Parts: sequence; C-alpha cells; structure tokens
Amino acid sequence: MSGSDVGAWQGSKEKSEDHLTLTADQNRQVTARWEAAEKARGRLDGIMSGIEQRSASHGGRLEGLEYSLKGVDSFRRKAAVAAKRDGDVEDICENVEDLNRYTLTFDAENYVRGTKQTYAELRARGYEPISEHNTWEDPVYKGVNTSWEHPETEEKFELQFHTPESFKAKSDNHELYELARSGKFEDFNTEMEPKRSEAYQEASDLLQNERYENVRVPPGVEELDNRKIRATLNPNVDPEVVEHVRRMETDLRATHAAAAKAVEPQQSAIGLGNDLGESLGTGGPGLRDRLAAKTGPVRPSNAQSAPAAPLPTQSRGRGRSMA
Repeated sequence: MSGSDVGAWQGSKEKSEDHLTLTADQNRQVTARWEAAEKARGRLDGIMSGIEQRSASHGGRLEGLEYSLKGVDSFRRKAAVAAKRDGDVEDICENVEDLNRYTLTFDAENYVRGTKQTYAELRARGYEPISEHNTWEDPVYKGVNTSWEHPETEEKFELQFHTPESFKAKSDNHELYELARSGKFEDFNTEMEPKRSEAYQEASDLLQNERYENVRVPPGVEELDNRKIRATLNPNVDPEVVEHVRRMETDLRATHAAAAKAVEPQQSAIGLGNDLGESLGTGGPGLRDRLAAKTGPVRPSNAQSAPAAPLPTQSRGRGRSMA
C-alpha cells in the first residue's frame, strides 16, 4: 500500500458505517500516517516484549501483541468520524497516539509496582509521557491509559495498564465503545430531540459500569497521579433506551461473530483478510497484520531493569478517549 496510490474511502455497508467517508486527499494523509506507524511497529514490539520479560517478577503480561498496530480501516473510521464532526484530518494524523498500542496487565497486588517500573524503563530509553489518565475511580472505564513519545524519533504509542479483571471488563465492553465511537448514537437525534444521543450514551455508560462492579481496585493506586473521572452515571435514563442499547450491543456482537466465522476459511487458505481485528472486539488490526506479527522481532533477552520511579504529577499534551 502506498499513500500516493489511494483514492476516496467509504465505510463498510455491512457494518452500518457507509455514512463515514474520506476524500482522496484525506485518505492519502491517513494512509501515510498509518504506514509510518507500521514501520515503527517492529522496534516498539521489541521494546515492549523486553519490558514484559523483565516485569515477570511482578506478574507482568503483555496482552495482544499481535494487535499492536491499529488496522488501517479502523484508523480511517476514526478519522472519518472526526471529520464528520468538523475535525481537521491533518490535525488528527499529526496528533494520533494509538496507532501503535500496547496493554500490560499486572495482578492487583503488583499493579502499582509494575506500572512504576515500566515508567522507569521507558524513560531510561528516552520516551516521555505525553498524556496520562488514572481512571480507576471512573465508573465506566478502570485502568491507567498513557501515551508516549520519543523526542528524537517522534514515535508515539499508547500503553494501557490493567489488571486481568479490568482488561476483561474493557474487552467485554468493546461493542458498546464501538457503537459510540462510530457516531451511531447520533443517528437518534431528531429535530424535536436534538440531543437524544446523550441518553443513548448514558445508557451505554450504565451497561459498561455493570461489568466493572466486581473489578478489584489495586491497593495504592492513588499513588499514580493524574486521576480522572470522565463519566457520571445517570440512573434515571429511560429504561427503554437502555434495553435498545443492550439489543444494539447484542446485534453488533453477533455481526462480529458471523464475520469471524466467515473469514476463518480464508485465513486457513491464504492467510489474508480484511481489517477485522478491531471490529471483532480485540482492539487490533486485521489478518494481514496478524500474519506480519508472527514474523515480528525476536523478544530481547532479559536485562536488568531501571529502578522504579513514581509517576509525574503533571502531564502534557492532549488527552484521549479511555476505552
């Protein structure tokens, strides 16, 4: 693929995303930015694999390394949604932080220690955090989300810190996140009710909160700064709207399952496919990228990690969606 060879783009009708479009010029910008992230992938995968090995004593585990590059169509959808909401695609490409993205999980007892050690290792390699959000007090997303940048290479990547339980809740909530991300709730706005989508988002928040109710908060997590609460639950949202969103989630999950089943023979026969990773709830790229991941870098040998350091009290740069 080359950014100079692409034309206009339209979302998939099968996924009810055909309302999302990019002009040829917008698509060229998006594709070029994605290709830069693709080139950085091998090096970043190697760094994070080494961190996983050295954090094993704290129960560190790198989740979904094969999905460390956001699928190109997923990025196109994200840019198209922003463009539809009067966003500047050039600005989106310049500031996107999650094309390369990683998730580390630690057991609750080792979570704070493991997070601080990872910070120290990344800083020792010259990376600095450009956004940090500790949302363990948030009702609809619990974890620590960070984005990092190297001042010389200008590489950017997202790194989420979870416990196994919070990671499962986040994964189970993926369809609800996807519905909101795609702008689907905005379809319910009418001339009489121009903000009807807000009720749908509130309903989604209630449903996401259900899956976090039994997730244990790691002890000492208040030591990690930049605490943020992004959502306030509205228990009085119309029950019919809640049930409608629940049905939408169920239908989307069934669509994802059908898509996964349909692509299995193609994967076995030719090892290629469309950008399904994100739509399947994995938060990752498609089959072509999964195969590329299998031939990715060899994980580095163990090395002594840098001493643990506390999180900084201030963050710089733009924040972003937590889910």
